Amino acid sequence: MFENNVTRRGFVTGAAAVAGLAGLSTIAPGLASAAPETNDQHRESEFTPEVGALAMMTFQKIDGTPVYYWRSDRGNTTARNWQATDAFYNALVAWIRDLRSLSSSYGSISYIVSAGFYVNKAGQHGAGTAMDLDHVRWSGGNTISPLDKAHASGTASVRKRYLATEAVCRRRFRYVLDGWYNADHADHIHADFGGMPVRAVKDSESDTKFVQAVCNNFRASGLAIDGIWGPATTSAFNGLKSALGVTGDPHTSSSVWQGMLSKIATKGFANQNI
Repeated sequence: MFENNVTRRGFVTGAAAVAGLAGLSTIAPGLASAAPETNDQHRESEFTPEVGALAMMTFQKIDGTPVYYWRSDRGNTTARNWQATDAFYNALVAWIRDLRSLSSSYGSISYIVSAGFYVNKAGQHGAGTAMDLDHVRWSGGNTISPLDKAHASGTASVRKRYLATEAVCRRRFRYVLDGWYNADHADHIHADFGGMPVRAVKDSESDTKFVQAVCNNFRASGLAIDGIWGPATTSAFNGLKSALGVTGDPHTSSSVWQGMLSKIATKGFANQNI
């Protein structure tokens, strides 16, 4: 299920940038059917595009919110340059605006921490179309820290906040890999453009594990988080849909799935069961 890296270096900006804020339902040829990568441990030396690589934009903030790097210096708030394509940066703007809106009870977002966007290696990171999210801090004092393996926290409210943050990522990015997905992602949430548009795909291990984790943490469903969409997961998911008042099919409709994700996020940031 791992991605074909050959086509990633050919991703270009332009029309795809317009798609970034228009629901992200279209993407450049070559990315649409790609599956996620699992080797997301990056070195700081890999963050500068190589000569002749894709055209990248450089940013220090996403829509005004600073983005820091803590892997080599925990707590560092020195501004740094990140790179991504124009289209992916537009998607990041849409994502952080979603996050602000859905977590507004926490105050504004003071900063986020990332382990990398463009990284000089094959795959979505090498295409400048991926983000690794390590930490978010809000002005009201709340935080969520995938870097500290918050998905495995012994505190239910922290796990709900983690899933709420992940749900917001899933509104804008098709492949989102979390701490339940595998050990490589235990300390960050990976989000990328591959396989757009966003939907709840039953044969996606990532989507299925997210749904299973949500059902367990918000509804005590007792599912095995195994990535297999069987009868128990179907029953739990249908119960989740009903409890959230979701109509339509999140497996085929991006708008229905995005609306359902917003409701999950709202419950998670409020530390409420569903």
